[in-house]
This record gives sequence, C-alpha cells and structure tokens, in this order.
Amino acid sequence: MNFLFFPFQKQPYRKHVPKLHLIIFSKDRACQLDSLLRSLKDHFHYAFTTLTILYRSSDTNFQMAYDTVREFCTYPESRWLHEENFAGDLRKTIASLPDDELVMFLVDDDIAMRPVKPDRLLTDFTNDYLFLSFRASRDYTGYDHILPEFSKIDPYLVWNWRYYKRKNNTWNYPFSVDGNVFHVWRIQKIFKEIKFKAPNSLESAMHDYRKKRWIKAITLAMAAPNPIISNNPLNRVQTEGETWHKNIDPTYINDMFLSGNRINNAVLYEAQPTFTHMDLGLHWEELAMPTPTSTK
Repeated sequence: MNFLFFPFQKQPYRKHVPKLHLIIFSKDRACQLDSLLRSLKDHFHYAFTTLTILYRSSDTNFQMAYDTVREFCTYPESRWLHEENFAGDLRKTIASLPDDELVMFLVDDDIAMRPVKPDRLLTDFTNDYLFLSFRASRDYTGYDHILPEFSKIDPYLVWNWRYYKRKNNTWNYPFSVDGNVFHVWRIQKIFKEIKFKAPNSLESAMHDYRKKRWIKAITLAMAAPNPIISNNPLNRVQTEGETWHKNIDPTYINDMFLSGNRINNAVLYEAQPTFTHMDLGLHWEELAMPTPTSTK
C-alpha cells in the first residue's frame, strides 16, 4: 500500500521489526564521521537496511580523510555519495526508499553514547506517532527540563509533542536531523512541498512544515527511555545560520586524523551530557592507518 495517498490512515500493528534506513550528512569532518560510525557499531544494535553517507569535501586533504574512513569503515556495506547538489542528492535518495519503511537522519558530529537494541521501539513506532527520538532525555537541564506530561514511560516514552508552544525544545521539535526516526512516506510527502539547500535549511524547512494541518493531527511522539544520541559540536562547517560550537579548526582535526590519530570514543562514552548539544571534548588516540589515494 502506498501511504502517500492516505495521510491519516493508521498503520496496523507490526509483529516484525521494520526496516530502518540511515542517512548521515557530513562535510569536511571525516574524523568526526569515523567516531560516529564506530559508536553506532558499538552501541546501536540493529542492522540498518541501508546506510547512506552524503558527504562533501572542500579539498584533496579532506577527501583523503574520507577515503581513509571509507577504507576502514566499520560498516563496509555503507553507500558513500559525494555531494554534487545536497537537495537533489537527498531527494533522490529519499525517493528511492520504500514508502512503508523508516528513515533516520544523523550529522557527522553526533555520537551514540550508550547501547540500545531498538527492535521494540521500531516495531511499536506506527503511523500514530510523528517521530521517534533517540536524543531526548528527562534528565537534561536547560530549556529541555520543561517536560511534557508523559502518557507512557515504560518501556519507552510517549507524549503529545505539541504540548509547549512558546519555545522550541527537544520535546516539541519533531524534525531534528540529529537522531529522530520518521516514516519514509511522510518524509517523501514533505519533501515534495519544501525547499532547502543544506542540512540546516532542511531542518528549518521541515520545522516550519510542522504547522500543516495533517502534521498537527499526528500529536504523539515516542522516545527511548534514556538518550542514545548526543551531539559534540567541535566546530561549524556549514554556512547556514549560527549554531554553538567549540570553534576548533576543521583543518587541524583533519590533519591529526591523517597523521594517524582518531577520536577516543571510550572517553566520550564516559561523559554525562546535560544537553542534546554539549561540548564533550576532543580526545585523541593513536591509530596507524595507511593513507589511500584520493578517489574523488
């Protein structure tokens, strides 16, 4: 059944675990991407149906770093798509996915902080829910401490994502590209009606789209009982808008990576984030890896 034509139809309960497609956005941050991929292998205990890495490199050194990650990738079945036109490339990727499956977006400076076996969450994530979050936490401080009233807290959280309209936070921000899961057919439908150029304008356009009547009619959201995905904003490489970051030179990180170092994930796993985007530090460990020839 093609759900594109039935926006309010309820999806029957699934006894099987649905297929989940992962799309990661990356630009000039091969080192952080490597950290993310390793953390997913460590902690996200699920076989992604497809894993697409939509990436962009500004020069040959950044490309060499991506070639290194690709050669030693812990997900050898991943699909690497060098960005020619972000919107066009992403639209084609989304259009190619089966409309009755699921999709999750991540950015390269995300990290999976703790283990999760998401089978139950994905199985129960029916069309009654607008999004499934792996980034929300009841323990985070800041504006995220303004919690909704949960209608369910075990074995996962359920709430009305429209509960608080005065200020955006994790609980009422459905279209984050940092660890939220969506039904493919809904993203396909939204993509037909929005314009964007890069990840930030994509998220912004989808956020504005939440005001559509058919979106507002889907009031429920789900989340893992504890946060899985956190964001470690070491630097900013995009030019759309301002987001907080630690302002570490991307070239420095890239050069360190090419010289045989990688981010020490074990140290990051010991961190205790208090916010969805938080400085977890830049910690190195040595790893001797041969540098491949650029394939760009």
